[in-house]
Amino acid sequence: MAKGSVRKKGKKWYYRFYVEDASGKMVQKEYAGTESKSETEKLLRKALEDYEDKKFVAKADNLTVGELLDMWAEEELKTGTLSNGTVENYLGAIRCIKKHPIADRKLKTVTAE
Repeated sequence: MAKGSVRKKGKKWYYRFYVEDASGKMVQKEYAGTESKSETEKLLRKALEDYEDKKFVAKADNLTVGELLDMWAEEELKTGTLSNGTVENYLGAIRCIKKHPIADRKLKTVTAE
């Protein structure tokens, strides 16, 4: 399991941990927490659990929009909590987006503009 730590910087606490990226290198991830150390520690535990469950945190740098959509559909639409019509609507939207050139762009290059 990945290890993490919290640190105070100014009035805010930050949490960080190391994860393995797609090439196998260890990469440090740091995120802003809250003004409370205990709440920031909870955020760290949640982030570590999410990483252990999905191994997703560091790999996002290398993913394309289309790959992310495929991963999301595989993880979220298989649970059986959504109706068949909703699942089909989501899959249809994903197919449309994947036809657009943005589907081939790396996530780190996508901006709001």
